[in-house]
Amino acid sequence: MGAHLIYHPKRTKTEIGKIVVYHDRFGGNEDPYLWNDKFLHTYCHITQLKNEVGQINFWVSDDKLTNFSHLYCDCVFVIAEKHFWKTSHFIDPNDPIVDNKQAFEHNYKWANPPHNNHPLKKRQRYTLKADPVRSFQPQDRDHNLIDVVPFLKKHGISIDQLHQAMISKVNSRPFKLPEDIGDELYDYLSKVAMIKLKGNQLASSHPHGIRNIQSKSQGKCC
Repeated sequence: MGAHLIYHPKRTKTEIGKIVVYHDRFGGNEDPYLWNDKFLHTYCHITQLKNEVGQINFWVSDDKLTNFSHLYCDCVFVIAEKHFWKTSHFIDPNDPIVDNKQAFEHNYKWANPPHNNHPLKKRQRYTLKADPVRSFQPQDRDHNLIDVVPFLKKHGISIDQLHQAMISKVNSRPFKLPEDIGDELYDYLSKVAMIKLKGNQLASSHPHGIRNIQSKSQGKCC
């Protein structure tokens, strides 16, 4: 089905009890949103991808986009659902797509006025929901993220090739992996990650969490 590397700025690191979470900064759309039974992706880079059910998106980061030497994977996002919004610029908190109040406050609402995050002129907005079993944040035994560059080099993808494909003048571009390498990267991270954080572990752990976060029935997807 395909797989991509998606570059994002270095993640915020938060310790919550005995777990360590690497995540998008608080106070924005927190995309991909990890604090949910099913990880969510609504905004960042979404118009640069086709995003089909079964596709694997590996979210990666480093200190410097313009000259990165590492790509630390902070989210393995296996797409399970693709939910189109009724309108691209507004979603009601009670819309069946919205999982719960917490997800609305920290992810969905950022498309609504007055925020108008990532406005779309012609495209229809949608939210991706990850497979809650197969998707995870991979960490080593010391709670560090795992660098995928050595794996990619062994499979014939050089750092220069990654620079050329992923670095643009104003932002970054997703890098489409050959399908067999995408599957192998998934298996590799599943094997080497001593810690795999999943949505059901994080849903009630948001430092700015909102009570009453029971999931609702889902809207029609795909």
